[in-house]
Amino acid sequence: MTKSKFIGFILGLFVFLFVLLIPASEQLGMTGKSAGAVALLMAIWWIAEVIPIYITALLPLALFPVLGVLEAGATARNYGNKYVFLLLGGFFIAKAFEVHNLHQRLALITIRVLGTSRRLIILSFMVATALLSMWIANVSVALIMLPIALALISKVPENEKNDKFGLAIMLSIAYAASIGGTGTLIGTPPNLIFVGIVEKLFPGAPEISFLQWMLIGVPLVAVFLPVTWFYLIKYFGIKGKFPGSKEIINQELHSLGKISTAEKRILIIFILTALAWVFRKDFQFNDFVIHGWASLLGIDHLVHDSTVAIIAAILMFLTPSGNNSNGKNSEIRHILDWKSASQVPWGVVLIVGGGYALADGFTKTGLAEWMGMKLTLVANLPTLPLIIVVIIILSTLTEITSNTATTNIFLPILATMAIASQIHPFLIMIPGTIACSCAFMLPSGTGPNTVIFGSGLVSIPQMARCGIGLNIIGVIIITLIIYLIGFSVFHFSAGTAGWIQ
Repeated sequence: MTKSKFIGFILGLFVFLFVLLIPASEQLGMTGKSAGAVALLMAIWWIAEVIPIYITALLPLALFPVLGVLEAGATARNYGNKYVFLLLGGFFIAKAFEVHNLHQRLALITIRVLGTSRRLIILSFMVATALLSMWIANVSVALIMLPIALALISKVPENEKNDKFGLAIMLSIAYAASIGGTGTLIGTPPNLIFVGIVEKLFPGAPEISFLQWMLIGVPLVAVFLPVTWFYLIKYFGIKGKFPGSKEIINQELHSLGKISTAEKRILIIFILTALAWVFRKDFQFNDFVIHGWASLLGIDHLVHDSTVAIIAAILMFLTPSGNNSNGKNSEIRHILDWKSASQVPWGVVLIVGGGYALADGFTKTGLAEWMGMKLTLVANLPTLPLIIVVIIILSTLTEITSNTATTNIFLPILATMAIASQIHPFLIMIPGTIACSCAFMLPSGTGPNTVIFGSGLVSIPQMARCGIGLNIIGVIIITLIIYLIGFSVFHFSAGTAGWIQ
């Protein structure tokens, strides 16, 4: 154990025991104080990475029953939440793309279509990365794009080796992966943590569907991505043509061969899955309603987006790939097998479940309400400054901590702050969630930042100097999107008294 981890270990235990031993207030009670002690222990251990962050997420399962916060069954149910399975189904679908190299083919085609000038090359990398990140884990997408980018950078003429083109491509991949992940519920774990915590804190709240999140997430990506591209090409002074780039892309595509039967079948299942997500719920335009497939089948109260994700995953396991093993008919491979599927990031699933368990403990013990009352100073800020402060705080904290851990810790707090301010909880919870994916300054900020830093082509000072400007831009864009689109999509102005009780 390193010195920093040992300090975190001791500090976490000290804070945990100190909170448990101090007298409980009349407003909070013993169980609320215990829930707070567990949350602080998790926060410190997450920040210091004393043990793997995925195992830290299991602390509620071990400590909540012992401390009387929640009984074991109630705690465990959080780790099997429907949103956990939505994320897991998304991981299985993404793994099928990866196993058959469909993700790489789509990225290369996107880059080839958009052009080969230096500026357009950067834009094409960003568009391809963002589109993939909406459906596949951001770190995986960064790893997909990295070798393609390195192949291009290696062709930079010797007399231009000191220009900023390679650095710009590297950072564009990292930033586009983080931005693209905000576009869909399965794009990045903080999005699913948000909807799950809302369900725990506000059981009467309307369900947030896959489509509803996309109505705010896709416009955010559509605005943030080109602004980021423009910022990068101006910051690094990118211009001119890049000789040979088209040949490199064509060569990479040629090495993949013709699109296989398995790739075609994955695309069909994926398109059907996306359509099922989008058209599950009813579309209502004033008095005119277009019924979704769940309503038409009379099962709208029974199914969820996670149902669609798991059905899609099962189809991946059932569907033959169309490619016989070693050219023989004796063995028919399926699009996805367990050997490949077992490699999905199961640890992220545990972190999401741990966040839901924390939120459940906050609610059931009254800790969330107590914290809201204690945050009246910040909560009394006008709405616009409050949103900006929330975005700045969370985007700064997630530079040094896991974005999933930051989301888990702070979303219940933001919810209680909103109630104390008598504003719609989503009005600060959604920008807070998005801000947790917008860390652009340090390698520790997001997984894609770490991947790009690991290439050896980007230094921490270079990333920090470029990223600080983008962090500021992010504050402005997130705030504008919330005000321009969020009110109509999530009905911020509507009363919430019926479901915040």
